Amino acid sequence: MEQWINEAGVDGFNIAYAVTPGTFKEFVDNVVPVLQERGLVQKEYAGSTLRANLTGQNQLPEHHPGKSYGIQGQHQDHQSSLTN
Repeated sequence: MEQWINEAGVDGFNIAYAVTPGTFKEFVDNVVPVLQERGLVQKEYAGSTLRANLTGQNQLPEHHPGKSYGIQGQHQDHQSSLTN
């Protein structure tokens, strides 16, 4: 895995069950710490949400269609369509 990261710039892996139960737990408990020690996997993330870590934003941008479905700050057009 380290070689793929260093030589090919791989930035993630899809991990599948090899033996159940416990495959993912064993990977997280035994492999991830070694990769973290080598600086290949982050120990902490700067953002407080998955969205922030992936996009750098804590919320959807105002122009995003999904923004109208949030609990806070619903768009006027969505709100009016619910009452009509």
